[in-house]
Parts: sequence; structure tokens; C-alpha cells
Amino acid sequence: MESSKDHWYETLSPGTVLSLPDIDCSKARIARHSELFDAYHSVNTSTDNRFGRAIAHGPHPVAQAMASVGNLLPNSLVAMSQLGPWRFLCPAFVGDRLTADATVIGRGAASRGSGTVVLEVRIIDPDGRVSQIGEAHLLVRQRPKPQETA
Repeated sequence: MESSKDHWYETLSPGTVLSLPDIDCSKARIARHSELFDAYHSVNTSTDNRFGRAIAHGPHPVAQAMASVGNLLPNSLVAMSQLGPWRFLCPAFVGDRLTADATVIGRGAASRGSGTVVLEVRIIDPDGRVSQIGEAHLLVRQRPKPQETA
């Protein structure tokens, strides 16, 4: 069943903004990320670095943001075809709660029931600065045609 919040290729026109859930960079989440990917770099585990605080793994906020995009397109997302370019502008620190949004900045022509939607994803730090910004190219289904009743 389609909900009023479903997003399809046709509804994701340039300028459409998708608000994403907050990104949790708590110590427990970053520890799980480190364990999962065997990523124990001291910049993420120690305050003895150029920032004076442990920073969240850069890919961690990206992964959470992209998972949220997928959750917003449960009936229409086919696949991600490209991630990037991506820029890391300022660190996200362990313990931060980040906000994020995704704005449709382009679309490719639709064919065979789906088309490419290009998103600009922005991850914002607690001080309101853009921490990361990048593009995600998604293959998104077109809205299904209503079933005819006999």
C-alpha cells in the first residue's frame, strides 16, 4: 500500500528537500563502527590529536545519512549508482548529534520504469556548520500505475 509520504521518481523533482533523522555519533556508536570495520585510528579513539577531541569516523555519518535516505524510499529505491564527490569540511566529534538533509539537484531521463535522481546530502554539526557535503546518485522507480478493477 502506498502512503502519502512515498517518494517516486516523479515526485523527486529538483528542489525537493528530504529531512533526514539525526545522526548519532555517540561513543557507543563510534565504538561499534570501529569494531565492525576494524578501524581503530587514534584520531577516532584519543584526544591526543590536532583537534583535541576524538572525532567520529568520517564514513560513519555518511553511512547513517545514506541509510536514512534508503528508509525514506522503501518502495521506490532500486540502487545507489554513485556516491560522491564527497567533501569533509569540519570534523564531527564523538558525542555529537548531527542533522542532515538531502536536496534533489538533478534527474536523469526515466526508462524501463525508473530513473536517476541526484541528491546533495548535507551533514550539519551542532554549531550549524556544514560538516560534510556530497552527492548520491540513486536509481528510483517510477510510481506504479493504478491497478484497473474488473
